[in-house]
Amino acid sequence: MSSLLLLSVGILVRCPHATAGNATRKGVVRVADYGLHPGTGENALPIIRKILDEHRNDKALQIRFAPGRYDFFPDPQRQDAGKPTTALDLERMRNVEIDGQGCDWIFHGLMKPLRLMESRNITIRNLRIDWQRPYNSQATIVRATDTYLDMEIDTLRYPYAVQGDSLVFIGEYGIQRIVPEYANLYDGKTHELVYQTRDVPLGRDMFQARVSDLGGNRVRFHYRPAMKPDSGTVIVFHHGRYIVNGIEIFDSEQVRIEEVTIHHTLSCGVFAVRTRNIAMIGLDIVADEQAGRMFSTIADATHFIGCTGTILFDGCSVSGSGDDFTNIHGMYAPVTEVCDDHTVRIAPTGRDSGFRPGERVWALDTATMQRSRPLTALGTSPIEGSRDYLLHFKEPVAGRIAAGHILENASLCPKLIVRNCRMLKQNRGRSILVTTPARVRIEHNYFRSAGAAVLIEGDTELWFESGAVGDVVIRDNIFEDCYSSGNNLIDAPWGWGEGVISISPSFRPADETVAAYHRNIRIKRNTFRHFDYAVLFARSVEGLTFSRNTLERTRTFKPFYRPCNLYLDGCRKVRISHNRLSPDFPGHNICIDHMRASEIVQSGARTFEITPN
Repeated sequence: MSSLLLLSVGILVRCPHATAGNATRKGVVRVADYGLHPGTGENALPIIRKILDEHRNDKALQIRFAPGRYDFFPDPQRQDAGKPTTALDLERMRNVEIDGQGCDWIFHGLMKPLRLMESRNITIRNLRIDWQRPYNSQATIVRATDTYLDMEIDTLRYPYAVQGDSLVFIGEYGIQRIVPEYANLYDGKTHELVYQTRDVPLGRDMFQARVSDLGGNRVRFHYRPAMKPDSGTVIVFHHGRYIVNGIEIFDSEQVRIEEVTIHHTLSCGVFAVRTRNIAMIGLDIVADEQAGRMFSTIADATHFIGCTGTILFDGCSVSGSGDDFTNIHGMYAPVTEVCDDHTVRIAPTGRDSGFRPGERVWALDTATMQRSRPLTALGTSPIEGSRDYLLHFKEPVAGRIAAGHILENASLCPKLIVRNCRMLKQNRGRSILVTTPARVRIEHNYFRSAGAAVLIEGDTELWFESGAVGDVVIRDNIFEDCYSSGNNLIDAPWGWGEGVISISPSFRPADETVAAYHRNIRIKRNTFRHFDYAVLFARSVEGLTFSRNTLERTRTFKPFYRPCNLYLDGCRKVRISHNRLSPDFPGHNICIDHMRASEIVQSGARTFEITPN
């Protein structure tokens, strides 16, 4: 039996993840008892709201659907105003289980399927989420020349019109215009992102090009495309960016999402902030291939900011998402001014998760990016007429914080477990992005990612996603033909990594003596089936281990990236041991920069040749 088959069998085994709510006897409410039945096409929203209103204060509640289709329509006034409608709003609720029993929730227009706010012990299971008319459209390229590009559109699924020499699509609630971004290309046979493409591969001139209707469901863009894709290639258009999340979770605890399939949402599939203990068991965020789709969510499949406890993925899969499979991080907060002995001024970034009384705070000098001894937050105060705010500390800040430093919330650091998951080359971007100092375990997964399979950053330049890792193990995974798109050498900072595993913080070491940013990353017993050189890029890591991995060459694609198997920049205390490389695997080498070769200890029958950059 092949290792891939064994991995597939392993995915079927779901590990239990108990919550305190399971111990509480739940009162069962069947939506049918309220007159809501599947397959009628009626709006389920009023009855669902009635059920939640009547049972909001119950000590325990199970809402049970019968199998079949349920439709959710937006509030007309909110839709007309461009504001989303929330379908299931669980605020300050406890011990709630929503059991779909295999039903379909089909949404229409601007809607958020589920919102949790300050809730505890919530389980969502056994259902499928989709849209009647998604906020993506797609077309099949039939011909590309130096002067025009022809596409064919399935008008039943993606009705369109040519208005004023422009292509527009028709949604349930009016015109859906094309966002002049993304427009990714997918192989019509494999449904994978086309090799060596990223966003807008046909060129931005496409969005200003004159369009004519050729009849027969075909349109022509009159311009010179930046590339000539094969006939049958599929292009996916977006009709919005980060519109509204699917399952949104704030300030909650013990959330479990089990055996749920998400075919589409209008931003992230699952998005959580400041939530403790989230388990996703058998969560599939995937394109609906029966409908011929290449897309699923408009943005990330999942995204977690400033969470705590443990984030668990077990037996999940992703395809078609508009960005990464998952992104787990905190947020750096830039300091603009020290106001007094106990107060600093913060210029928050767009997704600032803040500092609450009693939370611990690390201050970091951007010149070294080393964490200081933590301080204690007393709270914040707004500044009239500004987005900035004041942060007050229990301890004096003199000599510990200065203008230009950044702050990190030391109390918001979740553990991460990703196991038995499948991440395919059918979503743009990377697979796993993680920056947390708590324990991270990535094991027994199958990666076939378009960009980097695992990206560990720590960003002080663009998104300000914190922070340095301290205990990461990546083991017993299969990485097959990853990093085939998103070339970062020619497209930085918008590329999709530097290799199959990419450890690339914003902090760049100046020489061989600078202390490392990340610590204790162990990459063990993995199989890399790869067409190119670049397996690992690691910058500024102390305690890096690469051991007992197998590197096997494929010839699926042509090599295109930096000719180094392991590129190490400013790393310290590196151990490389007992790896197996096929004789024809390209390179057999390590490239180093800002570090001494003596920092690397190698052992085993086969070693890598070390080459200074």
